Amino acid sequence: MAINENPSIDRERAALIIMDMQNDVMMEGGAWADTGAPQHAKEQNVVENSKRLADACRKAGVPVIYVWDIVEEGARGLKINAPLFEGVKSAGALARGSWGAAPASGLERQDGDYVVEKMRMSAWQDTTLEPLLRGLERDQVIVTGAWTNMSVEHTARTGADKGYFMFVPEDCCSTMNAEWHNVSINYALQNVSTVTNCDAVISAIGG
Repeated sequence: MAINENPSIDRERAALIIMDMQNDVMMEGGAWADTGAPQHAKEQNVVENSKRLADACRKAGVPVIYVWDIVEEGARGLKINAPLFEGVKSAGALARGSWGAAPASGLERQDGDYVVEKMRMSAWQDTTLEPLLRGLERDQVIVTGAWTNMSVEHTARTGADKGYFMFVPEDCCSTMNAEWHNVSINYALQNVSTVTNCDAVISAIGG
């Protein structure tokens, strides 16, 4: 796994995204608990690492943006055009106001943080993320979240196409198992982002 331990991140240009780290996605008792996602999240220590990174970003003046996948009860209005979205509906997952849609314990929004809601895989698709980043004058995006090979990868790919500098601290991301995570980190994400880790990002922003 190629890790950049000295990423070129400018705290005046950077923003942190914490994406889809919600109970249904990656916690025991969630809609997809039987996929292995909770176990891989533990192996990655992803909640604690992301919390530590978010705290460092706040201290350094780097905006923290939560991206949450939220649907209405019964997945009303969700276009069911792919197996992933079929799964959201059939599992009754990520319903607004539910425990499953809530952030994992320790990753709750803090004063001054931002929230972007989405209904697709990418954090950019039909959301307020890009106008928010433009308003904050941030073009370096640190992406954390679940799942590495789905939402994280989609978001990094699209961000790179849009001209943003994408950074992925791999120990702040998790998916269903280590194999899927490593394939995404070692191939796709190496080409569209700077793959790094939590400690390196904290060091770069002066946390």
